[in-house]
Amino acid sequence: MSEERDQAHFESLSGYVVASHADILELYILYPVDYDHFGTAEGKTSYKLTSESLGNGIQVMTDLIKVMAGNIFQLRLRGNLELFQRRAAPRITTTVKLFNLQRDLSLSFLRKEWKRIVEYMQSKGLPPAIILKDTSVNLSIGGIGLSIEATANPSPLSIFFIDVADGLPPVCALAEIAWNKPENGELICGHRFIQILKSDQERIGRYVQEIQKKSGESITAAKANWELLDRMSCDSPEPK
Repeated sequence: MSEERDQAHFESLSGYVVASHADILELYILYPVDYDHFGTAEGKTSYKLTSESLGNGIQVMTDLIKVMAGNIFQLRLRGNLELFQRRAAPRITTTVKLFNLQRDLSLSFLRKEWKRIVEYMQSKGLPPAIILKDTSVNLSIGGIGLSIEATANPSPLSIFFIDVADGLPPVCALAEIAWNKPENGELICGHRFIQILKSDQERIGRYVQEIQKKSGESITAAKANWELLDRMSCDSPEPK
């Protein structure tokens, strides 16, 4: 949420609150971070902190105080505390051309790698080493689910290349694994997008609607998905 952020990008991360006192929260991040990369200057980096259960949630602005060893973000709460009701993003089960690049590396490194790949694709298209394969997935603008071998050990972070059949280079998204469960001799994994171009979110949304239309399903627009919006509702423009 920092003013100097690239507003063409959607960025997020997930964690658990492990300590709180007064207006300070400590958040344990689920995957390795290069904490020197985030800096320690108070107020330099801001986040919108959200917590949601059963479709209802709260959100509040926070400032990063420091990042400590052990993947702990120390945040100071500020501004308005808002309540919200989450609207689930439309999802489809379909087959897409896809490549999943898994690396057991830090969040900071993979963010830089994602940015490098996106910039490369904007001028040169898909990197030659990336071979897309037809893959059965469950897809929405918020994330992707797919099955892997039951004995596989899914990486906490991975980069997805997804062809949404619009004649443009594939969508490139950095994702975190949100859940996994065994089913029919396979491991079903759900991944949440944590770094993606907002224009690519819109491309996925159009693709989902097109598949819904072709299959005769009622088309549902992705309205006010709080997990995707990078603003507080009090900062939203007034409706015209």
